[in-house]
Amino acid sequence: MTHTKSVLIVGGSGYLGSYLAKRLRDGYKVYATYFKKPAAIPGVSFIPMDVENRNWVKRVVYTTQPSVVIYVAGSNDMQEAEKNARNCERLHADGPTTLAGSTDIMQPRFIYLSNSYVFDGTKGNYHEQDTILPGTVLGRMKSGGENAMKSKCLNYIILRSSPTFGRSNGLNLSFFDRLRMTLDRGKRIELSTDELHAFAPLDGLCDLIIKLIGSGVKNRVLHYGGLTKMNHFEFGQAFAKRFGYDPNLVVARTASQNTDGQPLFDFSLNFTQAVDILKIKPFLLEEGFDLIEQQLIPKS
Repeated sequence: MTHTKSVLIVGGSGYLGSYLAKRLRDGYKVYATYFKKPAAIPGVSFIPMDVENRNWVKRVVYTTQPSVVIYVAGSNDMQEAEKNARNCERLHADGPTTLAGSTDIMQPRFIYLSNSYVFDGTKGNYHEQDTILPGTVLGRMKSGGENAMKSKCLNYIILRSSPTFGRSNGLNLSFFDRLRMTLDRGKRIELSTDELHAFAPLDGLCDLIIKLIGSGVKNRVLHYGGLTKMNHFEFGQAFAKRFGYDPNLVVARTASQNTDGQPLFDFSLNFTQAVDILKIKPFLLEEGFDLIEQQLIPKS
């Protein structure tokens, strides 16, 4: 790769954005936006930006002149979205609309990170062509962001991701970080059994995004997920057993289940199209754990 392209990562100080910036900085001129506090990443230029400030967004776009815009701003925390629906709308729907409108002249390649909550969770193993019918605030706002891409961009990829696991940059702790840090302290953690997901490693998602940047794929929706379907409680148990923690510290929180005892929702995504088109390796859970083993802080 050469340094002829510039990449603008919107949400660059977050869990995924900062990790992606590190992966891209050797091959591209990387600009990353932040709202409150930038991450400290050598070789990456951080720029403050409020996605609701249309004039400032235009200034950032025309200053950076990106060949690729990757929109990863906002949290995928469903509870936080329900508590603060307006902020969720600002980040996941209004922000992409503003960015798409501000880049209409240069028309960069636009990659928008969506998630599995755009579906209703009634059947699982969702394919890209399945009808979206979000039943949550987060899902509805992500759907709004997807619609902005389809209506305003000439070269877009909508990438719906299952929950990813990996270490964050310390500014915004991921679910994986909270799990690991709680178990490190020998404390109990309650995890939900309500939802099934195809959990997948963060490294695999970054590999997919990097391949998409250099590919000719355009104006498509693609999915990313793992090969192991489980709920958050099962993930926590598997993590504890794999890395030598006491699995009894991970306890189930069963807020709502079907009468047969099965999880109420299945948000798992089918990853086949991206694997076939871009030759991306799908991961079993254990393979994902292998990828991050060397990144973990050793327990005393």
